[in-house]
Amino acid sequence: MEKYFWTQKQDIGPSPRAGHMMTYHFDQKKVLLFGGSSLANITNDTWEWDGSEWTQVADTGPSARYESTMTYDSFLKRSILFGGNGPTGYLNDTWEWDGSEWTQVADTGPSVRSGHAMAYDSQEKKVVLFGGGTTTSYLNDTWEWDGREWTQVADTGPSPRKYHTMAYDESAKKVILFSGLNPQPEEDTWEWEDKNWKKVQDIGPARLVSSSMVYTTHGVILFGGRTIGGGDNDNTWKWDGKFWTQSQDIGPSPRNNHAMAFDIKRDRVVLFGGFTGVGGSSIPVGDTWELRIESKPQ
Repeated sequence: MEKYFWTQKQDIGPSPRAGHMMTYHFDQKKVLLFGGSSLANITNDTWEWDGSEWTQVADTGPSARYESTMTYDSFLKRSILFGGNGPTGYLNDTWEWDGSEWTQVADTGPSVRSGHAMAYDSQEKKVVLFGGGTTTSYLNDTWEWDGREWTQVADTGPSPRKYHTMAYDESAKKVILFSGLNPQPEEDTWEWEDKNWKKVQDIGPARLVSSSMVYTTHGVILFGGRTIGGGDNDNTWKWDGKFWTQSQDIGPSPRNNHAMAFDIKRDRVVLFGGFTGVGGSSIPVGDTWELRIESKPQ
């Protein structure tokens, strides 16, 4: 039996925002955050969370953007960022963060897009990207990044969508994809293995847009998102490889377009920001939360 404990850490650090990117940089042993939007402003600042405070570490690198995605390549020891939407439109550039500075490593590969998702397949030593789109398009192409170039590896599997979420399940050695918008929210769970997508479940969390999901040593954890009715939720779910289980609903306020990362050193899920609102309104927040999971003997 497991118990879940959300704790608000602080509201000092990055400005309130949504559509930002987060991942855990293993070499630095810190959570990395980049960019996002406050509605009035799109940012390109880079921050690190060490478990007690946020520190801004760069304001140069990728251009300002939101609804991009970022993941950590444990083989190359780099955080990888691709695409997004910025003041000049949709993007398809690829950047690496080595712990101290950003370097652009590609400007070819997947087409321009935002609302896509990525996860790092440590078994294959490749970053996997699926879907996304623009104002007028929904995509269902699958790409892999090997540290040098992008290769399209599939154009079948989940339906075209954006605002879905992905994580790599280290225990099962599979990439997990959940939900998304097409143009209505989907309610399906998929696995990516051996360059093939397999639908494994369509029962679990409600149809969600812009939720966030991470792999932890306790399993794959999902929080929040916007439902088909347009409201946000504050549910925490766990994927055990076969089924979704709702863990509890006490913690951060309902939200969407937030970001999460798993701090493996401290055994904590870290969540920052997102949009909250009632009746269709969207208000960016700048709060930091951590989830601690305790395993209890039966």
